[in-house]
Amino acid sequence: MSRLKNVYLDSNVFIYVSLYSGEVAEKSRSYLERASDGEFEAFTSPLVWDEVVHAARKIAGFDEAIRIGKIILRMPFLKFALIDFDLIEEAQKLLEKYRIMPRDAIHAACALKYCDGRIISNDKDFDVIEGLKRFF
Repeated sequence: MSRLKNVYLDSNVFIYVSLYSGEVAEKSRSYLERASDGEFEAFTSPLVWDEVVHAARKIAGFDEAIRIGKIILRMPFLKFALIDFDLIEEAQKLLEKYRIMPRDAIHAACALKYCDGRIISNDKDFDVIEGLKRFF
């Protein structure tokens, strides 16, 4: 992933770093460190915050979910994509064309709009979407 301008970070990147250990967690941590170092602009969305905090609450409890949610909001290098009506219309088109999950359609629409289709995710469901380039 050399010299990318901007990339959308899917929720699993934050979930692995926050709640797990091992190779996948370290790979996710590396992506966040590279974004923090300015190697690329990192975008995510309010939907990612929701998914990460929800997963943290289920796995580690409410207090840990609060802590992780605050950390995400305080990452100075992280930009939040605006999810508005137009973006949801694009997500609807992706949902219909590719028969993907609604949340994946929103993530894909954000990546296409804000990051020229680049997304960091280990979710292979994104691989079917034309114009999307998945890294992990």
